[in-house]
Amino acid sequence: MTSRREGPPIRVEVDPPTLLDALERHRARLLGSLEALDAAAWAAPSRCTAWPVADVVAHIRWGTDVGLELVRRVGAGSGERLFATFDPTATPEAELAPLRGIDPAEHLAVIRTGTERILAAARGLAARGVEGEADTPLGWVPWPLAVNHLLWDSWLHERDVLVPLGRAPEPDPLEVHLVGSYQLVILGAVLSRFGATATVDLRLEGACGGAHRLRVGDGVAVDHPVEPPGEQGCIRGDAVAVIEAMSGRGELAGLARGPAEMLTVAGLLGRRLAGK
Repeated sequence: MTSRREGPPIRVEVDPPTLLDALERHRARLLGSLEALDAAAWAAPSRCTAWPVADVVAHIRWGTDVGLELVRRVGAGSGERLFATFDPTATPEAELAPLRGIDPAEHLAVIRTGTERILAAARGLAARGVEGEADTPLGWVPWPLAVNHLLWDSWLHERDVLVPLGRAPEPDPLEVHLVGSYQLVILGAVLSRFGATATVDLRLEGACGGAHRLRVGDGVAVDHPVEPPGEQGCIRGDAVAVIEAMSGRGELAGLARGPAEMLTVAGLLGRRLAGK
């Protein structure tokens, strides 16, 4: 298969059935939590600056619509881009505007139906052995990685909504593993754009702990070594806290241990992702 990607390749081992099962469980839990919210909770502030809970859920709805369109295009072999002009701050805000003020029940219905269709379409791609690429904010990537992006975004926003309400679920180890891997993919893609060559070990600790290794050079690759990571270039800390800080929810330098330069770079990326 000829890649449409313009930059260095991104290589991450993602097992589609495992990923899709994780997304299905995550979305079922998320929808169950959101359906239990009352009007006051929908109007409550979230961890996303200037977005109340209702806005975050509307954003999840938009992401679901985009995810469904992506898997449809993979199935059709389309080379049309969706993210050619994507900006991590401006684009989500612009797409949110027409969705504000809509009955939350409609958002939930669209998320539920869209998720079912994404899962069905993606499982069909996996069953047929389709190896196509999907467009993402990181450019063209293997389609399972685009689904991993959807899980990453949804997982973070679940916590953006439920943590301030005191209703955050216990983290699921498989979800944390998949989200942590994707968080390193984002870091690697940014480092690669600046011509950097690096190896970053991420040792996530706690009940959802595990090892991840990012390599940036002629490509961006994430794997999961069984041997203890070297201390040079190693970021260590609580799994959920580190992932959240690397995506702009908290100060990474205050939550993780590791080389100061790497913590600074990853922290800057997190603030950029959060629009700060």
